Amino acid sequence: MKACIALPLLFVAVTAMSACEPQPIPLPEIWDTWPETPEAPQPLLGTVWKLHDLPGNGEHTAVTVSPESHVGFIILEADGQHLTGYAGCQPMTALYRQQGTTLNVEGLVRTGSRCHKDSMDDIGDRFATALSTATGFRMATHDALLHVLEGDTVTATLIYRTPPKGHW
Repeated sequence: MKACIALPLLFVAVTAMSACEPQPIPLPEIWDTWPETPEAPQPLLGTVWKLHDLPGNGEHTAVTVSPESHVGFIILEADGQHLTGYAGCQPMTALYRQQGTTLNVEGLVRTGSRCHKDSMDDIGDRFATALSTATGFRMATHDALLHVLEGDTVTATLIYRTPPKGHW
């Protein structure tokens, strides 16, 4: 007798479930403007780079910086806006924007004392200028080298550094 009651109840349940059409979920209006393609990768976001070399030009000779030196480095903060670091002996801050291979550094400010060695000040000045005039960047195929560009000209080469745990 129990089998006779259970079968009609099962039929009613299956019929009721199949009669329900799935309803689309309404999306907020902001989704109407959501990009249909993924955003371009931002390989500089939240990275630390140490000055490796400055190329020569008509005014200056080429300089390769010792790996132990802290004469120049930058931290491109993960907020995608703030740059901090050192140029020569001076701390520096700026705002940066990266979109694709375009890089702009704006409002670069250096504070504190200059170095006791003119050569360190020269490197710091050249590094700050390379950043301030940047229009783009190019990464080496292994992503460990970053070439700062002004137009098509490399103005500085930096090497990737893994930040110490708990810092930056």
